[in-house]
Amino acid sequence: MRKDTQPEYTGVSALAKKWACSTAKIYRMINSGDLPATRIRTMIRIPLAAIHEIENQTACPKQESPASVVSPGETHGTSITSANASLRAARIARRLN
Repeated sequence: MRKDTQPEYTGVSALAKKWACSTAKIYRMINSGDLPATRIRTMIRIPLAAIHEIENQTACPKQESPASVVSPGETHGTSITSANASLRAARIARRLN
């Protein structure tokens, strides 16, 4: 692969880190069919296009840091990170369609 080109796939652990969730959650999404993936021998690779599609389907604003989602009137946070909220919103949107 040339250094000046962007990769078209990412690994499970990199995606889990980006979405601030566990690798087990990513594997569950792959097994349930919510997240497409390609197996290359023992490696599982996820297309970046699928990741962007899931992130763009959500109504939640994208945040750079995995800080807890807090409404303006609340003084305490919740245990749902923006990435988890995005995943939940995408799953609910699929069910409604």
